[in-house]
Amino acid sequence: MKLLIIIFAIFSLQTWAQDPLSYFNNFDSRVYSLKNKGVKDFVVDIESSKLTKQMNDQMIFGKLDEVIFRTYWTANPERVAIDVIGLPEGFKEIKEELKLSIFSILDNLIPIPISQRFNGYKFHSGAQPKEFVGDDSSGIASVQSYVIRFDNQDKMLEIEGKKPVGTLKMTPKYERDTFADGKWVLKSQVTSSFENGQTVNIRKDLTYGTSQGIGVLSKVRITTEQKSTEQGSKPLILEELIEFSNYKINNGDALKYFLGESSKNAP
Repeated sequence: MKLLIIIFAIFSLQTWAQDPLSYFNNFDSRVYSLKNKGVKDFVVDIESSKLTKQMNDQMIFGKLDEVIFRTYWTANPERVAIDVIGLPEGFKEIKEELKLSIFSILDNLIPIPISQRFNGYKFHSGAQPKEFVGDDSSGIASVQSYVIRFDNQDKMLEIEGKKPVGTLKMTPKYERDTFADGKWVLKSQVTSSFENGQTVNIRKDLTYGTSQGIGVLSKVRITTEQKSTEQGSKPLILEELIEFSNYKINNGDALKYFLGESSKNAP
């Protein structure tokens, strides 16, 4: 009887280990995030050195001291909104375009679970241990399939995208940190892509601080290198520093913002 129980337990563990959704959920639960820390509501100011410089160079609004993206987030229901501060009244279309430019950085602030990130892909076990292959179930995605690989500690090693033309690879680096309660903290990520004779490498380096005793993202430095396969061409390198400040955590400010927006839009 004991032998049967042991065999059943081993079989159940192996089945769980090979189930992609359970595996992904387990990984997500072991990665530090404000969500996993129990944060339900926060406001933060985000500033991009690159965007402010570009706008000053174009002189559309004259000389700007700073352009701030005040970001509001709540957990239940999960909502996110951005206000652009530092520009004159009006110019709604320009502000909406600026919001889109900052949305790509929100994933480092509020990580999307793997199952949601690859929604529309059907995953199964790959050829190697701790490897999962996700195929596009819609047939219209630009990336036909993804391969996600983990190490022996179940920590993500890389994500490789299979495209009809070109290549795509993302390599994250996780480490432990004192504020993270034993969870893994994303410290950097390199995304490399090749298509139509162009190689683009994007490196993100993340720095953390504390606010109200909670570990928070404080800086993301982004280095983009674009290279051509043409002989004699020189790489183009761009740098951007994203800073996060003035956190207000779990004091209801984001909820008040959304309630205020709802009352404005009410008939």
